[in-house]
Amino acid sequence: MGFFSKDIQTLDDLFIHTLRDIYYAEKQIEKSLPKMIDKATDPQLKAGFEKHLT
Repeated sequence: MGFFSKDIQTLDDLFIHTLRDIYYAEKQIEKSLPKMIDKATDPQLKAGFEKHLT
């Protein structure tokens, strides 16, 4: 596997690894959403970004 995680040997390992990936991705989106909200021109898109941020 990678340098910072143990090898995936069981379904539980895979589940935990996947949750960590999803959590990391969500944190990255959370950092980007304020800029995305500012730049969005479509009102529905802007509202969707704002809702996701909250």
